[in-house]
Amino acid sequence: MGNRVAAAIFVMIISFTFTGNLAWADEAGDYTDFLLFWGDKLPKLYDDAIEIETSYSGNQIEQFTKPTFGLDHENNQQIIDRGFQINNKTFAIRDNFHTPFSEQTINIGEVNSFEAKILADKGLKIQEFLFGIPSVSNAHLAEVGVEVWFNYNGEIQQVRVIQKSNVIDESTLVANHTKSKCTYSDIDEKCDSVKVSMMFLEPLKYKVMALKAIDFKNRYQITYLNEGVHIAGKSLNPMKTMMIPSGVRDEGLLKITQTSKYSPFWASEDKRIFEMNQFGSFKQINYDFERFTDSGNPYTRLHSGFAGIISYEQKRAAQLFDSSQFTSELPESFTHILPESRERISEEVKTEMLIQEKIGQKILDEYNVQTRWH
Repeated sequence: MGNRVAAAIFVMIISFTFTGNLAWADEAGDYTDFLLFWGDKLPKLYDDAIEIETSYSGNQIEQFTKPTFGLDHENNQQIIDRGFQINNKTFAIRDNFHTPFSEQTINIGEVNSFEAKILADKGLKIQEFLFGIPSVSNAHLAEVGVEVWFNYNGEIQQVRVIQKSNVIDESTLVANHTKSKCTYSDIDEKCDSVKVSMMFLEPLKYKVMALKAIDFKNRYQITYLNEGVHIAGKSLNPMKTMMIPSGVRDEGLLKITQTSKYSPFWASEDKRIFEMNQFGSFKQINYDFERFTDSGNPYTRLHSGFAGIISYEQKRAAQLFDSSQFTSELPESFTHILPESRERISEEVKTEMLIQEKIGQKILDEYNVQTRWH
């Protein structure tokens, strides 16, 4: 549209120059007559070698050239063969938003490595590894994030760990960067391979993880790995403790310890269990029941001392006669295998029986035929 307006303005200027009148259309005819008059003598507004119009807008072009871990954003073709690697297992990213990914188990207290291969036309600025995401499309709620920052020369500038608790031992964190081929058949090393190694100290609440890359134009790509990783093992960090008011009179404050991370249950030193609700309040969920001691003699079953009387009388009876001394022991079990049964009827008898069966069947069929009178 802008080119057409520029052409119209240029034509008006040319008309004014040669006719001295801006209303050239009224004297020389319409625009078609003007082009026929000038023909090839009309000056060009732009060079033919320069392409002015394009089928894509600026936003669409930026969308096609943003970073990727697997597929080309323009034609959805696989351009990276191994977009992600965890320890010694490699995976191809076949969907830029979320890709099927079998759950991987990593152990607490062991060093594990994660590697991403990225194609960023405008240069890789930040590579992130996000862990503990509640669900796909919620990367901003990740519990742990490892960021690797680069300068314009492709060198690692800094490595950051974003975490609310001590999930990752930052002293074990190591980041490496190399240029690599996007596919085995490539000649040039156009992709960036970013690898981080670290040790987990405690489990995560959620398993979904994601890869995020940002280029120097601040365009980014987030790819979710649906099943993610499972952090297995007992936490190496000390459990949280808290002082709460005791429910026992004159006991004061009571120290309780969380049984496991993310668990609503807390325990005291004397094995009392408390449950914390969403408002941060606690209630005891296990109580020791001690029956009240009744007064008087235990003559009935309702008396608290009746069970003691029964136990005392059982001991007295055993002193008079103990039947356990006469209890015999059962002998060991045994099995007996019977020989295979043999046919009691010979083949000759079977053959004769079949012949007699056919004769009898024939007699019965003839007997059932109705007599017809003509």
